[in-house]
Amino acid sequence: MKVYQIEISDSLNDVLEEVARKADMSIESFIGEILNRYAIDPHIMEQDEVNTGYEHMGELHLKISNNE
Repeated sequence: MKVYQIEISDSLNDVLEEVARKADMSIESFIGEILNRYAIDPHIMEQDEVNTGYEHMGELHLKISNNE
């Protein structure tokens, strides 16, 4: 396992914390899920799984794009 240290803005952290809380996950687990979904899963996912992924990540996408 590898450990990465990153810096993010306070506003992005607020979004990540809120969405992770709503998903009943730790922030670390949530970020891991994001990375899996975008770096690994798209290459092996079926179309219905891709659609589900977009549904699950939609709220985060909107908040990030609106700089909330």
